[in-house]
Amino acid sequence: MSTTPRTPYLGTYMIWLLVGVIGCIVVLNALSLIFGVAVGGGAMAAIPPMLAAMKVGEKWARERGVVPPADQAWRWSIVAAIAALAFEILATLLYLASMGGPVTWSLAAILAMGLALFTIVVIFINRYFLVLYAKRVLKVK
Repeated sequence: MSTTPRTPYLGTYMIWLLVGVIGCIVVLNALSLIFGVAVGGGAMAAIPPMLAAMKVGEKWARERGVVPPADQAWRWSIVAAIAALAFEILATLLYLASMGGPVTWSLAAILAMGLALFTIVVIFINRYFLVLYAKRVLKVK
């Protein structure tokens, strides 16, 4: 049995994902309070996975000295997207609880489809930025 994890740096990804989410919440609220500008949440939703994948790509290249091979990059991207989905489900449930009122079957179906679509998008975001920033770090060296 190997001692190396099949999905390395997943903890780093989750920490940076949380930092990105909190940062986006702060920026959205600051823009709203200071300038009265309402920025769409959809555009901001992609920023935390991008940030997290960039940081993991940098760490991967610095510690291992190579760009993640394609099979490992895809596997990592899928597992990280599933971890991000778990976080998004928790955030969605907390948001729904704060709104109050009943959750209908149609609302639940729409949320489930939205989360599934967003997870697919996050897989590609993770894969792209993981490899892009690993190559960037190795090119600078």
